[in-house]
Amino acid sequence: MGQLPTLRLKPFIFWPHLAVGVLAGLVILMMSVTGVLLTYERQMIEWAEQSYSVSNDGKQSPLTADDLLEISRRVGPGEHHFWIRLVNRPGAPVTISAEDSVVLVNPYTGEVLREGAGSTAEFFHFVEDLHRWFAAEGDGFDVANAITAYSNLLFLFMIVTGIYLWLPRVWRWPVLKASLFFNPKAKNAKARDYNWHHVFSAWTFVPLLIICLTAAVFYFPWANSAVYAAFGEEVPVRDEAGHDEGPPAPIEGAMSQQALLDVALQHAAANGANDWYSIWMEPSEAPGAVADYYIDRTIGHRPVMAYELTLDGTSGEVVRYMWGGDYSPGDQARDVVRFLHTGEVFGLVGQTIAGLASLAACLLVYTGLALAWRRLVQPLFKRSKT
Repeated sequence: MGQLPTLRLKPFIFWPHLAVGVLAGLVILMMSVTGVLLTYERQMIEWAEQSYSVSNDGKQSPLTADDLLEISRRVGPGEHHFWIRLVNRPGAPVTISAEDSVVLVNPYTGEVLREGAGSTAEFFHFVEDLHRWFAAEGDGFDVANAITAYSNLLFLFMIVTGIYLWLPRVWRWPVLKASLFFNPKAKNAKARDYNWHHVFSAWTFVPLLIICLTAAVFYFPWANSAVYAAFGEEVPVRDEAGHDEGPPAPIEGAMSQQALLDVALQHAAANGANDWYSIWMEPSEAPGAVADYYIDRTIGHRPVMAYELTLDGTSGEVVRYMWGGDYSPGDQARDVVRFLHTGEVFGLVGQTIAGLASLAACLLVYTGLALAWRRLVQPLFKRSKT
């Protein structure tokens, strides 16, 4: 088979590919390294939470939802809006979150086991901020955010041009094999780096393309709008007013928080989520107001495995019941985009693939910069010695 005509463009694509790699290489390396560190963020945080589990030996009954709400008001004075997370594991601590505070409490005594998000969660929060915008704050935030946003687009350009440059001149197995598998007989570091660069490019093309495309949706409003526009929808305007106006007035004939939680658990059992892992409970802000529940069958970040439930605070009747598929197509697509970026949409396997792709990206940057150094800089030293 002869040479493909389109491959004659390679020299015109190679130099922009090389220039962009040199320009954005270090930023891409930073995002790739932090991406590796964030691979199992959710699992690591959950593992750290388990160290606060308490032993009961069946001597005490768990606190009721009303008890937990009362504790919430004590640990978050002045707050009226709380999220309470219950984990379906004996002795698992209860997480109470308010606007400005997070605490873990003993599920039997109400004792505060830990104040704050914890060192593990704080570490991952810092790494995530570093990944997104160099963890910059204040006046430097906009500049740092722009650098990472446009570096992501440059990486996308490199992925697309890189796979074109990878295409062999002739489609024969011996030629393909040299670009798909490591060559243990590489004669020197240059040959090794060249081989590695091609191998990692081939095997990570799809996951890295997905990671960069989905990241663009987070960084650029036009990309986010495009997701919704693909389904004929406008980007929804989120209510950011929150609960600043204070709790609503109590309603006569209100059900207790525990009675509402029992209804939510019965609903979960009747709808195939009896094996729930956790429930985020947003208690009624005042007796009789609606209560919201997020019932999850996993440790989180799998929208297809969780649903939202809103109950009337006086009758316990369902006000709203929504699985992921009940949202608009645009919202569903946006959720998929969100969790495709981390691989979590496919669970642990997807996370692992995303983490390995990020690790490969680190090696792509290293081998690319090493090859660029040998091509552009080393000849200058040789000339200066002559």
